[in-house]
Amino acid sequence: MKIPNNHVIQSIAVVSLALICLSQPAHQEVEEQIFEEPNKLNDSDTSRSTEQVTYISTDEFEKDAIKSTLPVLVVFTAPWCGPCKILDPVIETLMPEMSGEARVFKLDTDVSPEISTKYKVNRLPTIIYFNKGQEAYRSSSIYPREAYIHHLQQLKEDVSIEESTLQLLDKDWFRRHFLVTESVEVIQKTLKQYPGLLNEEFENGQTPLSLVLNYPSDTRRELLKLVRAQQPEIRANDLLGLGRCEESEKLVTEDPDLINRPDPDGNTPLFAAIMGSSLLDHGDCVRTILELGAERELPTTIRNSLGEQVDFEPDSTLVEDLLTLLPKQWESTWYNDDVGIKIRMLFREIYRARDLRSKDLISLKVP
Repeated sequence: MKIPNNHVIQSIAVVSLALICLSQPAHQEVEEQIFEEPNKLNDSDTSRSTEQVTYISTDEFEKDAIKSTLPVLVVFTAPWCGPCKILDPVIETLMPEMSGEARVFKLDTDVSPEISTKYKVNRLPTIIYFNKGQEAYRSSSIYPREAYIHHLQQLKEDVSIEESTLQLLDKDWFRRHFLVTESVEVIQKTLKQYPGLLNEEFENGQTPLSLVLNYPSDTRRELLKLVRAQQPEIRANDLLGLGRCEESEKLVTEDPDLINRPDPDGNTPLFAAIMGSSLLDHGDCVRTILELGAERELPTTIRNSLGEQVDFEPDSTLVEDLLTLLPKQWESTWYNDDVGIKIRMLFREIYRARDLRSKDLISLKVP
């Protein structure tokens, strides 16, 4: 979220954008532990034996962040920032677990604009890692807390965040989060060091291509181009998401059971076609799949970026109305007609289900 001049207007704009783009995207296990720090810190250090994540201001920034002998994570945040509220419970559980290994702070950009200006922070939340007085890495992506713990522990051993990220990419949960939350530029850079990033199957057999097609994110269009450049395997449901309706029709003719067969993440062909329509600006494949006899309903559960089941109970009348309208041809302004209005209502329910589950999953400590 970019820092606005008008907080209220920006908040409304972000919500609207989220509903249109279906963006984003969680393990909270608070361990009450009291650590005796292995090395006593000097009197000027504000750390305590039982540390908490506290706000840091301009006055303390140099002493507590830059001159710290431990790695430091600073979250640049603000009370009006919506995504920051998802990140808050994750960050607030890092201490006291990291006591003696790292320090974690939040910085309110409204209270300390000098620091955010100095470090050119123009997006919230922004997480900046510091090590030995220097900025080591920054990101605006939200991850499960285990990722932050891993990065800080590795940074203490002078392992870069880029290298510790490569270590985490071997874990299914992290790679899924990485693909749907990181910028395309970061993914492109990482691809050079992790060649299987965009074509290796996940543990349940799902492919990165299917994940990108079926999971809402604001980078989906750009990321799809990058994934397709890897010449990935294209499966039956993927054809619908890509708008290749005739090829899909041929496959269904040869194997009629394909018409309602879900992919490994639980997404049905009809769901894949609807998700693809938001990229294609037309409902051709939705029309095709319905004419072939697809069940005119959506599953009561969907899957989010981690492959977890999510309760999804859309209003039955809304779904029926939507499926009745979908076969018409859409034009470039489809989102302003009756079809677009209804499909956005449906997407809003999908988004809500995934968003609520993502908050839980991000805040939990993934094993």
